[in-house]
Amino acid sequence: MEDFSDIRNITLEQIRAFIAVARSGGFQKAGQRLCRSQSAVTQSVKRLEAQLNCTLVARGNGHTIGLTATGERLLREMEDALLRFDAVLRAARQPELHGRIMVGIPPSFSTLELQTAMGRLLALNPDLRIGVLSDMSADLDRMLAAGTLDVAIVNQHVNDDSHAPEGIFAVLARQPLQWVCGISFHMQPGAPLPLVTYSDGSPWRAATLETLDAAGVPYDFAYVGASYESLCSSVLAGFGVTALPGWDLDGRFTVLDRQCGLPPLPQVRTVLKTSIATPVLRQFCDFIAQLPFFRNQRSED
Repeated sequence: MEDFSDIRNITLEQIRAFIAVARSGGFQKAGQRLCRSQSAVTQSVKRLEAQLNCTLVARGNGHTIGLTATGERLLREMEDALLRFDAVLRAARQPELHGRIMVGIPPSFSTLELQTAMGRLLALNPDLRIGVLSDMSADLDRMLAAGTLDVAIVNQHVNDDSHAPEGIFAVLARQPLQWVCGISFHMQPGAPLPLVTYSDGSPWRAATLETLDAAGVPYDFAYVGASYESLCSSVLAGFGVTALPGWDLDGRFTVLDRQCGLPPLPQVRTVLKTSIATPVLRQFCDFIAQLPFFRNQRSED
């Protein structure tokens, strides 16, 4: 039977030290970030490596070169585990949530991530009920204003801070859009750009069309839909080109560089809004903002 005794001795301090080194790029900066000495951070990472029986941080001539392949592979998993543990601690320190919260999310948001997170929140708060509605960001804004939603997670391509002054507003993530296509797609010189895009009401669509119109680039709609999954499958099938932020991309997509002749796209963001700020909504919104997905996006911003 494999001996896991060393692994059980791994501490949160060691994990925090490794994450700080990875995100800050060195032991000295990690020490400043954690308010610890450089030597203490170094020892914590060394103990973690010894207990895992692997090298996480590549070193050379006394300097940090970067993460090893193993370090890269484990970094996100350790970050997710630490963030989830922190969420449990915050929940334990706060009052139990009661009542019903109606949440609106755009089609591009990862429903799997949200559902998993909501499941953990509901397990910690048995008297809490959550409803989720997926729609275009413009429609979510209208429903929030009408009182149909308690919380709206919306996408924006133009910074819009107009929200109820007594409500909650937080920027969850921010990135530029990128032109992407499937591996089988080939640009046809002189032909209108075959465009794959969301339906009306999507900021990604609005940003894309405004950019193409301003640059005088002709285009045809090759596919228009409201579902992230159907948009992705159309792009990957070779229907045409679309514009997505980096957090929506994976290894299946081909990112088009500037040599393809398409104009640069603007920055976009995802924000969280409420029309009021009750204690329950504040606690719920803090939980959403601290999800690993959003924390990782803000750390890379």
